[in-house]
Amino acid sequence: PGGAITAGCFLSRFTRKYNWAHLDIAGTAWRSGKAKGATGRPVALLSQFLLNRAGFNGEE
Repeated sequence: PGGAITAGCFLSRFTRKYNWAHLDIAGTAWRSGKAKGATGRPVALLSQFLLNRAGFNGEE
């Protein structure tokens, strides 16, 4: 409880000159049970969003 806000406050101390965002994706990032480990589920969506935002269209 409170981990996301604690992490965000900690990171804010190092990013005063930059626009930034702390994305708390831990809830969707881990599998439990027999197949424990990171899912990587949010990575593709976040990567594509950032590429789109930067204007990258896959052509050079």
